[in-house]
Amino acid sequence: MSAMPGYWMHEQSGVLRPVVTAYLEGKQLTAYQVSLMRSYLRQWIESPEWQGENIDLLRATVGSLTTRRDIENWLEVADRAGIDPL
Repeated sequence: MSAMPGYWMHEQSGVLRPVVTAYLEGKQLTAYQVSLMRSYLRQWIESPEWQGENIDLLRATVGSLTTRRDIENWLEVADRAGIDPL
């Protein structure tokens, strides 16, 4: 059985999609929006599916994302690890 994380485009509450869309469009994020992105990225990286280089670093640092720049930096490391949650 796969333990793949939930993907933002399949999220049903309607809360996350506008946040990810704003991020992808380069818009400024509020503190609340950053917290939603952090929660999304946390559930993504905590999936046991992810193994390998930088995964422990990503898991250890996801809780400290407090700005758009933090998210960008985190996603760059994730991309290098072969993980693209967006």
